[in-house]
Amino acid sequence: MSPAPISDPSILCQGILLYLQDHPEAADSLEGIANWWLPAPAYSVTLEAVQEALALLVAEHRIARIDLADGRTLYQSVDKVSGSHPAWRPPTPRSPH
Repeated sequence: MSPAPISDPSILCQGILLYLQDHPEAADSLEGIANWWLPAPAYSVTLEAVQEALALLVAEHRIARIDLADGRTLYQSVDKVSGSHPAWRPPTPRSPH
């Protein structure tokens, strides 16, 4: 019996940040992050849960979302990108509710 998928975004955020700490040059897609950065059996994840964690990290300016011309999206440490990648744009600030 396989373990239940981890849905707690804080656990997934921590796993993503730990991976980037060990691999600061890494950049990958949602699927790549789910499969390689958060591998089984240490993690059991759904793409939806990983997407939620990535969205939180982007909103906190901890990682950068890079939209490529071919439609793919990559994620990378914001420290690595720091505006130097031509496809990187800082997130739009949220308006207060």
